[in-house]
Amino acid sequence: MNHLAHALLADESPECVLGALAADFIRPPVVPLLPAAVQRGVFQHRHVDGFTDRHPVVQRSIGRISKNWGWFSGIIIDVYYDHLLGLAWAEYAPEPLGPFVERVAGFVRATITHLPEPHRPDVMRFANPERLASYAVPDLSGIERAFGRISDVIAERMPSRAVRLERAVPELRGLHPELASDFAEFFPDLRRFAADWLRSHPLGFPEPLPPTPSPKRRGVEERSSDSPSPLRGGGWGEGLPPLT
Repeated sequence: MNHLAHALLADESPECVLGALAADFIRPPVVPLLPAAVQRGVFQHRHVDGFTDRHPVVQRSIGRISKNWGWFSGIIIDVYYDHLLGLAWAEYAPEPLGPFVERVAGFVRATITHLPEPHRPDVMRFANPERLASYAVPDLSGIERAFGRISDVIAERMPSRAVRLERAVPELRGLHPELASDFAEFFPDLRRFAADWLRSHPLGFPEPLPPTPSPKRRGVEERSSDSPSPLRGGGWGEGLPPLT
C-alpha cells in the first residue's frame, strides 16, 4: 500500500500519523530518537508493508501485470491500490476524503518538528492535502503523475532499468474490474491486521526493528523526483530510494 492507506490505517493521534507517513524516509538509527508515538506509526507502517507483501491476493494482482512489467509490477500495484482506496473511500472511512486529507495535512504541519531536520522536506509534501487526494482522481491523472515521478527517480538512480511507468495506465484501466475485485477482497484483511497490531502494541510497547521488505516488491515507493533520499523503507533494506 501507499501513503493514503498508511495514513488511514494509523491511529488517530497526529504523532502516529506522522510516523506512518515518515516511515519510508527514516533510517533505522534515527527511529529510537523519535517520540514514542511517532515510533509507533513507523513500526506499524513497516508491519503493514510486510503483511501486504505476503498476502496472496496482492500477489494475484501483481501477477496480472507481471508479464509486461516484471520487477516493477509491485510498485505499480502499490500505487494503484491507493487509487482504488480513494475511489471506494466511503466504504472504508467514516470521514469524507477531503476533510481527511486536510486533517492529515494539519497533523503534518503540527508535528513535523518531531523529525530530524534532514527528513522534514520529504514528509512536508503531505502538508499539501492535494498530494494524498490526487490518488482518488477517477481519470487516473493523479497516479499518472505519481508514476512519472517514480520513473524519473528510477532513471536517475538505476539508468539500466529506466522505464516510464505512466505507460502502465492503459493496462490498469483495462484491468480495473479485476484489480478492484482483488482490492475489495484484500483491504478488509489489511484493516483487521492493522487494527489488531495497534491493539497489541500500545504506546510504549517495546518493538524491535521490523524485517527488511522483499526487494521483489519493495524496491521503490512513490516519491518525488526532486528529492533523492534513503532506500525504500528509509534504509531498512536494499533497493531504490522511496518515492513520494
